[in-house]
Amino acid sequence: MIIKTLQWNIGGGKIRSADTPVEGPYDLDGMTHVVELLRKYNPDIITLQETHADEKVVQAEIIAKEIGLPYSTNDVYDKSHIEDGQGLGQAIISRFPISEHNFKLFLNPRFETAGPSGGIWISHDKGVSKYIVGLGKKNTVQVATLHLIPFRVFGINPLEEKFEYLRKNIVELASPSSNTFLLQGDFNFDETSLKQFLPDLLNQNISEVLLDRPTTPKDRKYDHVLFRGLKHIRSEVIADVLIDHFPVYSEFEM
Repeated sequence: MIIKTLQWNIGGGKIRSADTPVEGPYDLDGMTHVVELLRKYNPDIITLQETHADEKVVQAEIIAKEIGLPYSTNDVYDKSHIEDGQGLGQAIISRFPISEHNFKLFLNPRFETAGPSGGIWISHDKGVSKYIVGLGKKNTVQVATLHLIPFRVFGINPLEEKFEYLRKNIVELASPSSNTFLLQGDFNFDETSLKQFLPDLLNQNISEVLLDRPTTPKDRKYDHVLFRGLKHIRSEVIADVLIDHFPVYSEFEM
């Protein structure tokens, strides 16, 4: 059985215009842009970060309906820095049934830095979402998605010894409880491999997709795909988008 997946930080569904530099602004409604790409690649399992949701509208639900996938969940982890009045979250959209959904927040040291307009930026809450996805014939895979603090924005090197407690917390909450496991997310760690950053996670018989190109227009490799109990066939970074992260499309064999 071939499983097609896609990882994407959609930045609240906001895009830049085609003639705007990669620095932005990303302030145009890009939901049609998102939906069209997802229709083109037709993945079975989608993990999203920086989704928006308010009391009336949940972006993940809209996307799922537009692309014809029947299952979705969305976890809000903080207020959006992209658009006032919106909750910022992460989601899974699936062709297959979802069960045993849980969400946990990581430790937040509440790092501070000066924003470009002179105000103070404080690190948002971030978390990890886990689900069991049923693939038929009693086959299941535990799917997880996460979003980590943008360490670079706050001038933080997460490899420093003083931040070991943060790395341990990430590993504790992100570790699998199933032999078959898929973790896709925005780790905000700019390296091809997570081995130096989260060795205790990868040492759990977990493999990673080693991407050969950046996952953002600013040449950073923030988005990563980890797996266990699946055979990786191929992955592709899709760079022809106008959002501030590129989607990562993968295929696995169950």
